[in-house]
Amino acid sequence: MGTTTNIIRVLFISILIDFLEFTIILPLLPKILTYYGRDTGINQDSLYVQTMSFVQFIQNLTGAPNDAKWNSVLFGGIIGSLFSFLQFFSSTLCGAASDRYGRKPMLLLSMIGISVSYAIWCVSFNLTIFMLARVIGGLSKANVAIILAIVSDSTTENERNRAMAWIGAAFSLGFIFGPLLGAFCSQWGIAYWPNSTMMFFIVPAVISLVLSLINIVFIIQCCPETLPIAKRNSKQTTITDISNKILPWHLFKFTAIHNVKSVDDIIILRRLGLASFLYMIIFAGLEFTITFLVYNRFNWNSMKQGKMFFIMGLCMALVQGGYVRRIPPGKEIIAAISSNIISHMNQDL
Repeated sequence: MGTTTNIIRVLFISILIDFLEFTIILPLLPKILTYYGRDTGINQDSLYVQTMSFVQFIQNLTGAPNDAKWNSVLFGGIIGSLFSFLQFFSSTLCGAASDRYGRKPMLLLSMIGISVSYAIWCVSFNLTIFMLARVIGGLSKANVAIILAIVSDSTTENERNRAMAWIGAAFSLGFIFGPLLGAFCSQWGIAYWPNSTMMFFIVPAVISLVLSLINIVFIIQCCPETLPIAKRNSKQTTITDISNKILPWHLFKFTAIHNVKSVDDIIILRRLGLASFLYMIIFAGLEFTITFLVYNRFNWNSMKQGKMFFIMGLCMALVQGGYVRRIPPGKEIIAAISSNIISHMNQDL
């Protein structure tokens, strides 16, 4: 029990650091995209021009208003979707690779890639370099999936609910302080380098890089390997195995899983997988688009957005750390339904 507790503590701290560095950019993104669109004519970045052409195509296709503010929302949506699309592939493939090569090596490989993306962000003087950073970041963002696998390795069925609640609380705490830290660092960069047009995002980028490097050192020193060699997947990987892990229609059917106890178990997995997908895609959309909403509609600066995320994250942390971890095993569905009912009642009010 003591070893399990220590591992969960390590994972809690790692996820907290990761979400701090990951959410720093959230209140800055609308202003960053505005910065990259500041040049006109021959000085404008070619990728920016091509992306805006695609935005205008989407705008004409959907009948969206031809307004610079809402074009920036579509622009941001493209960048966010690209990151998530790449993360989808990296999470599934790196998670499968960790079954064969071990959790810790693949976790460190993912975290090194994340650090490289932040290092490139530090020198992203145009959209092309910034997009390169986002692509590398998306391809490397498999650490959360691997950490969840470590939780599964390290806990029993009775311990897992409590452990996952602590991981969820780490997400929430990162959500509390990450955007606020990004906004503070942005204002600090502007205050100390008022003549620079880039310091509003370079200082937060440097902080993200430093935090990611600290996280790597922390995992090297404190996180043990939780998947013994005897339990690793030694089967030769085939094209079919890869397709089962990355093609959506195979994922929703859980085709890659062969050692289920009964047909009922796979049916339950499919239902839970679909429910989790629908919930997370809606939540991720809220997380990414709300910063554009308040930036465009209310003219909120980075600090106001950081405070908004602080309040959101604080509520999430209280729910995750104070309520979810106390839910008895087997009562998760009732708790989820109750939470949704309360949420809808609050919206009606």
